[in-house]
Amino acid sequence: MESADIKAAEEFVKSFEAIVTQEGYIPQQVFDCDETFFFFKKIPRTYITVEEKRLPGMKPVKDRLTLTLCANASGDCKVKPLLVYHSENPRAFKAHKVLKEKLQVMWCANSKAWVTRQFFVKWVNLVFGPAVKKYLTENNLPLKCLLLLDNASGHPPGLEDDILDKFSFIKILFLHPNMTSILQQVISNFKKLYTKHLFKQCFEVTENTVIPRVSGL
Repeated sequence: MESADIKAAEEFVKSFEAIVTQEGYIPQQVFDCDETFFFFKKIPRTYITVEEKRLPGMKPVKDRLTLTLCANASGDCKVKPLLVYHSENPRAFKAHKVLKEKLQVMWCANSKAWVTRQFFVKWVNLVFGPAVKKYLTENNLPLKCLLLLDNASGHPPGLEDDILDKFSFIKILFLHPNMTSILQQVISNFKKLYTKHLFKQCFEVTENTVIPRVSGL
């Protein structure tokens, strides 16, 4: 980060501290939100054998989706994620009669699997707003919330104008362009745990599988 960016980041921290102090926000009321691309079928290259790499047409799976993760600074309120995939109704959903409204994510779709402004506003009004309001009310906390966002295209300036009046207690604060979201560690840990769970399922499925011997090999 260049000196100008460092100075801007330091100024943002001071501004953030001033807002928190003046408005009286506590960690339970401060939320951070960030997106990440997620290759959910990809097996780490370490576990792809040399033989598999040499097979015609063999390449690691690159089926991608985008996840929006969100939690408060105290870590006791984790909001249902927004998930954007390139298909509205994947074949697996049809085969297993999956109801999207029953999923632990808000499912959206477009051809590039990107979070758009429309998707993000929908998530704020249908998921984030209700969840935060319920959390604050149940914990007898003042109905106010500070949501930290980066400058991604999915949440450009002016988002507060699209938030429903009943969630006007939500204040949005944009991070400095070169500042890293505090959720980066959370995202990293999520991907590690997902990969661990994926391998666990693979081992359980293949543990008792008998591979027939091919004549001549």
